[in-house]
Amino acid sequence: KIDIESEADLSPTEVDKVKQQLTQLHAAMESGFYRSEKPTIAGLAKTVSIPEYLVRALINEHLGFRNFNDYINQWRVNEAKAQLLAEPDKPIMNIALDLGYRTLSSFNRAFKERVELTPSQFRQKYGC
Repeated sequence: KIDIESEADLSPTEVDKVKQQLTQLHAAMESGFYRSEKPTIAGLAKTVSIPEYLVRALINEHLGFRNFNDYINQWRVNEAKAQLLAEPDKPIMNIALDLGYRTLSSFNRAFKERVELTPSQFRQKYGC
């Protein structure tokens, strides 16, 4: 489901256009854009054929993220949580690298910021 945080200022036609753009953004992320090692807002804009300034507005104003990196990290952490539970023997470093993080410390920091646990603590607490 696509939610728009600030649709009060938009006409019905504009709301439809924003929803369509958000759907395109979501589809690009679902297809794994966030897994690339160095995703950029310019690269995402090119992928979805939407000008960069509009992609930034979609992420910040309509989805409510602080910035592009916050948006990417949300996708990565959500997948990490699923992998940590589904693959209990898979090393955390492998999960981090698979999701595009270059270092374990950046992965741990992003994960803990969103989940309030380290990946190891999360796996220990919620794993089988």
